[in-house]
Amino acid sequence: MTRRKLKDWVIPTLGIVVLSFALLLYYILGNIINHNLVTDDTFITDPIINSVQEVQGEVQEVEETKKIVKPFTDESVTISKYYYQASDEESRQQQSLIKYENIYMPNTGILYSSTSEFKVIAVLDGKVTSVKEDDILGNIIEIEHEQGLISIYQSVKDVKVNVGDTVTQGDVIAMSGSNKLEAESENCLHFETYKDGSLINPEDFYNIEIK
Repeated sequence: MTRRKLKDWVIPTLGIVVLSFALLLYYILGNIINHNLVTDDTFITDPIINSVQEVQGEVQEVEETKKIVKPFTDESVTISKYYYQASDEESRQQQSLIKYENIYMPNTGILYSSTSEFKVIAVLDGKVTSVKEDDILGNIIEIEHEQGLISIYQSVKDVKVNVGDTVTQGDVIAMSGSNKLEAESENCLHFETYKDGSLINPEDFYNIEIK
């Protein structure tokens, strides 16, 4: 009788022990497996973060410069009369005088001429401020530009702009014409330029850079 009771008690106890051991082993193995599967984010994110460079900073504005062009593109156009300057040599000064009704006058611009008709273009972006006709110089177009610059196109015909028009550099504004100062030339352009209200040599005007 005693032996049977002991036997009945031992078997359940052993079962409980074995089950407990199995659960403990499962828990331990589970932790080991999960620990091996968990990755350390620092090994991934740190190199990426360290490699990121600042891309948003102060944007530096790049100034774009624009060069003034001559009032024509036809390569056959030449200079008939230069801009008069007191510092020029005597031979150059003689080429810078205009004779009208037996009176010699210093040329206040450059007189361009050609054997054939040529297009007259705007030397720079601007606004047309005057279009008129003169008895001696013929049709005259005045364009005002930025930075106190003004260009004046005299002795032209077939005027293609009106007062108030906005023009872009290179736009055709007229065709070469004639005047009474240089009667022998039927295809000419008398070109004058101003900077801050003062008359300047067009050849110096071309070298001004517009920002």
